[in-house]
Amino acid sequence: MVVGTIAAFLGVLIVLVLVHEVGHFIVAKRAGITVQEFGIGFPPRIGSVVWHGTRYSLNWIPLGGFVKMLGEDGDIEAQRMRERGLSEAAIETAMAGAFNRKPVWVRLLVLLAGVAMNFILAGVLFSVALSMPVPQGRGPLTITDVQANSPAEQFGLEVGDRIESADGRTFQISRDLTAYVRSKAGSEVTLGIERAGHRLKMTLVPRKLSEEQIARGLGPIGFSYQPKRFVDVPSDVKNPLDAVARGFYAAGDLAWRIPGGLAEAVGGLLGLNPSGGTAVGPIGIAEETGRVIQGPLVQVLFFVGLLSVNLAVLNILPFPPLDGGRIAVTLVESLRRRRLPAEREALIYLTGFLVLIVLVLLISIQDVQRLIEG
Repeated sequence: MVVGTIAAFLGVLIVLVLVHEVGHFIVAKRAGITVQEFGIGFPPRIGSVVWHGTRYSLNWIPLGGFVKMLGEDGDIEAQRMRERGLSEAAIETAMAGAFNRKPVWVRLLVLLAGVAMNFILAGVLFSVALSMPVPQGRGPLTITDVQANSPAEQFGLEVGDRIESADGRTFQISRDLTAYVRSKAGSEVTLGIERAGHRLKMTLVPRKLSEEQIARGLGPIGFSYQPKRFVDVPSDVKNPLDAVARGFYAAGDLAWRIPGGLAEAVGGLLGLNPSGGTAVGPIGIAEETGRVIQGPLVQVLFFVGLLSVNLAVLNILPFPPLDGGRIAVTLVESLRRRRLPAEREALIYLTGFLVLIVLVLLISIQDVQRLIEG
């Protein structure tokens, strides 16, 4: 199970990052930029081949991929050529295809291409998912797990109990029952239960949940369930154009809402707003990936699309060394009409990278705490 979860997570990660890097690669090639290497995974290398001036490599660390462009790190390559004794004319010829020698608008297009590809992927996945039949739970709910310190545990619900009604009402669609129970948060609700062939009535009080608790996967009563059966409900999408319009609208709406939630999550992580949301890091995403891949295809498509939008939004933030940070540096240089000193630019990216690593570590610690607490 753990091996399968890790493999699924790495597979999704590789797809999302490679789609992102393909965006950079295609636009760079079209702009006449010398792409030195396109790598799947990160070094050390397993093997590589050179084709049309670009090295295509397969690497041992399966965490996505990368595109290495000439001039991406400023004039470091030019300096190395000088140290090897090349003439200035030869250096200028060699650097003609360098990223940093291209106009600002070309560099911006190359940097934005990865974000655009992730957004397009999300829109396509959402469009396909919205066109597919949706599995809908029907009939009574059988409890498969009871959360610790929950109303379900407090009032004596047990694994195997079948919930048939709430306040005397039966519900054909499973989510209608769970929505009704959620609406009774803070008030009493009486559940009709079948346990080992006996019918019982149990009155309990669903808890009110904060956004942080919902993000942790807590429910108003606190149990996991399995519907009696699933029925495929046909999509209400009218035609392919309608699907595309809905899919890209969903991606855009999600992208618009992510920054606010991200700011709250980071604020909560740093203790600036304890009531903020919960950030989820690699461990939490891997855990959720393992759960999602066991579900129907439509659920997998929505999940991967969600991750792709998140990756796009994260990369466009003006934070070094993300694409947005590189865009910000490029714009600053265009306003100053000269490049930042190589040492200062390197320091900016190094500082941003270290801050990013610290945030990932803090979020990962939070993920582990969630796992331990169940």
